Amino acid sequence: MDELAAVTRIPRRSIERLEAGDFDAQPDGFARGFVRAVATALGLDPDDAVSRMLVEPKAEPQPEYTGPPLGRLVLVLAGAALLVLVAAVWLALASRPDEPAEPVAPPPIRRDAVRSLADEVAPEATPPPAASESPDAD
Repeated sequence: MDELAAVTRIPRRSIERLEAGDFDAQPDGFARGFVRAVATALGLDPDDAVSRMLVEPKAEPQPEYTGPPLGRLVLVLAGAALLVLVAAVWLALASRPDEPAEPVAPPPIRRDAVRSLADEVAPEATPPPAASESPDAD
């Protein structure tokens, strides 16, 4: 181990940890560099040594397709129910017989108080019609 540490310039403690497998859980850049340097010093293929050190990621099981989420299904059903309700109301209103409209009362006529007073005073203040204006003159 001392010779390998001298040739690779890797501390003996790191070579011992590498041999014990302490770097297997953390295959970071330093550990891969150590493996590559040790493999080259021993006359092994460094790429093959690094690839053997790296653990292939486990394939995560794919969840089975269970259909659309429940929230989306409820939303679609609520929309369909709303459309049916609107259609039913429209059909009910469209099929109703036309009812005659109630007669509308004419708006009330309000007399002007000033005009009423003028009409009351006017007969007294108006002069009698002239003879040429009367219908009996002809």
